[in-house]
Amino acid sequence: LLLGLKTDLSGLTTFRHPLYLGFMLGSERYAQEMLAFNAETSEFGQFLHYGRQPLFLSIGVGTTLWRGIDFGAALRLTLHSDATLYTETDLQGETRRERLDVTAEPVLRPILGLSVNMGETFCSVQDCWMDNLNFALGYRGYSNTRVRVDAEAEIPGTVTGPGLELAIRAIDSFQPEITSFGVMYEFGGRTRVGLSGEYQAWQRLSREFEGDTLRDQAQARFRDIVIPRLGVEHAVTEHFALRSGVAWERSALRATHTPDVNYLDNDKLVVGLGLSVTANRLPFMAHPVQMDFGYQFHHLKHREFDLVTSDPDDPVPLETVRAKGEVHVFTGSVTLRF
Repeated sequence: LLLGLKTDLSGLTTFRHPLYLGFMLGSERYAQEMLAFNAETSEFGQFLHYGRQPLFLSIGVGTTLWRGIDFGAALRLTLHSDATLYTETDLQGETRRERLDVTAEPVLRPILGLSVNMGETFCSVQDCWMDNLNFALGYRGYSNTRVRVDAEAEIPGTVTGPGLELAIRAIDSFQPEITSFGVMYEFGGRTRVGLSGEYQAWQRLSREFEGDTLRDQAQARFRDIVIPRLGVEHAVTEHFALRSGVAWERSALRATHTPDVNYLDNDKLVVGLGLSVTANRLPFMAHPVQMDFGYQFHHLKHREFDLVTSDPDDPVPLETVRAKGEVHVFTGSVTLRF
């Protein structure tokens, strides 16, 4: 579930220079898992679900630097949580004198964007072939959700102070550092074609796992990847537009065996189709309403993994499995102007 807002703040100043404020709030599973977190070891294969964001907030500003050159900067907010637990317990697990302290602190990561309309920049006086040519460059810093738990348990007569100490640190929702570059050209005023490349720095996750008490034994290794994307948009009429695109996403997981954790991941071919409808006159609405509908098909290329455990009594590997499949994604959005 995503909620976004963009508004013009130029009226706040006497310069009358374009200044835009953008805001976006996102949560997974229709806001039912705003702070959901899952980290576990498994003897069975579990898919690597990084890239998700159970809860995030982004806020930024944008303006025109010069003719045809726009620049924006934003901050993305995620949460890091710490918990301290103290308890006394007996051998049956009945506790008393419990004390629990949970804190969360915001972590901010930068987002930068630059777009250039070549025609406005270099052909502002007369028309030229660059009028319909646009370039864009974007950067987003890495982010994650982290939980750290320090626990101390005492069993009177058996385990006395400082007690049995446990320390657990786990990360989730890792988003790699991303740098992207794109170019778009408009044909005849009705058709636009865009091509982009996205560089994702996943090797940092290998270092993050070394400090993760659940996954430090997995010996997981990741690689940086480049994702190419191609998109086409065609305005059928003033009110209807069709969109289509294709992308190839290589798996960032380099290792084919991750002991005790047993991650699975695939290379993906993504094909998308979309429809945009603009309704100029709707009851009780003073401005046009835009509705967008999209469908994506993900083909997961088959890949083999060895399931491995650190238990010396179990065979190595436990078994070899093949991961493959298909994903169907349906999305919709409504844009209101006021």
